Amino acid sequence: MKIRLALAAVAASAALLGGAIGAPAAHAAPSSDAVAAKNALDAIQPTDAASVIDGIEAANKVLNQLGITPFTPTVGLCTDFSLSLAAGGAVAGPYTPGVGDLTVEVPLVGDIDLNAVKKGEVLYGFVPTGLINDSGDKSGMRVAWFNVNTFKGGLGEPMGGVTDIILDAVNKRIAESDVLGLAAIAKPVIESTLTPALNLIPNNGVRAGLVDTGSGTVLSAIYGTVKKGDATCFFFPSLGIATAK
Repeated sequence: MKIRLALAAVAASAALLGGAIGAPAAHAAPSSDAVAAKNALDAIQPTDAASVIDGIEAANKVLNQLGITPFTPTVGLCTDFSLSLAAGGAVAGPYTPGVGDLTVEVPLVGDIDLNAVKKGEVLYGFVPTGLINDSGDKSGMRVAWFNVNTFKGGLGEPMGGVTDIILDAVNKRIAESDVLGLAAIAKPVIESTLTPALNLIPNNGVRAGLVDTGSGTVLSAIYGTVKKGDATCFFFPSLGIATAK
């Protein structure tokens, strides 16, 4: 990884420079700064690789599978002295990741829009690289946004697991509908189309957040923390612009 190599080079250069200045003889004991630099270098390990997500290209591929347009890539500084790359992105509604348009035809009623992302909403996605512990709380990643057309915004909107966010949104649409018997009609459609489509997409570590931004051009930033084993990675913002219809 270029970032890791660059950091290692800087740290190594600092260690060598400190050793050169503070060493009166060729075989002098290394300075405390040099020892500290070496220990830091030794502690930096390559980011864990896994079949889930590996590298920015793979992260962008997952976002594309979800129909999400990637933002700028970002990096996370982890408490185990490793680095983790990531990519964020967004897609505006009406849309449902995995299937596109989730409109159900109801006899004698017509088409009912059950899309996870409604008009005036934006679904944000975040894909970190490496082994991610998804057994605990997923709300460490957050979304900050500002609609330049309405001058409305939000700071710290929590994200969650991508499958949960999407399925919960669709079930909410069903519950909000006043169409009698819609649940019985929609459930087979969800089980036969949406659920299998989401199962085909690697989602370990993937985060999603659904935000009611209103229509307009939305400046966005995705940032926060993700667990990686026993370590915690602090991600700098992934920046981008979404256009909500």
